[in-house]
Amino acid sequence: MKRVWSAIQALFIVLVLLNPAVAGEVYTWTDAEGNIHITDRPPGDRSPVESVIRYSAPTGTDAPPEPSPQPNSVEMQQAEQLSKQLKRLKERKTQLEKIIGESQASIAAAEKDAEHYRKRSGSYARRNEKSIERQLVVLNNNLTTYQSDQRYIDEDIAETEKLLETIGLTMKRAGGESGTLEPAN
Repeated sequence: MKRVWSAIQALFIVLVLLNPAVAGEVYTWTDAEGNIHITDRPPGDRSPVESVIRYSAPTGTDAPPEPSPQPNSVEMQQAEQLSKQLKRLKERKTQLEKIIGESQASIAAAEKDAEHYRKRSGSYARRNEKSIERQLVVLNNNLTTYQSDQRYIDEDIAETEKLLETIGLTMKRAGGESGTLEPAN
């Protein structure tokens, strides 16, 4: 019964709203006998009104106003996601630059220590020199990996910025605000 009532109510509302020249209210109520009423007048008896929908006729011209072109919500979501991704990439690049600087300093210190032990004689000096040389191999491999990661991140940043620019141009043509595309640095 509720489904039928809801369907009737929805149909009536649609019909009333399709006629833009009309303005007023739509009343819905159920009488004492269980009959559902949907009218533009309140109930004559004391039946409780279940809903009142107010509507008004459009003012001005008869033709509806042209909607201004709005950016596609999917494009807005993509732009938002790309902006967040760009921010994360730039944060990662900053971290890698710090790690690369620290790695280069560690390599310089290890090379200095290795040179110190090369100048000394004895088994203790040779063991330390060999140990430091193994550490240098690891440090250099790590540095190469960090620098490679940084190149990939630079490429990802450039690609993400290009995608954001493309979406921004599309949204500008659609009348959107390009200011929403600026990534937070």
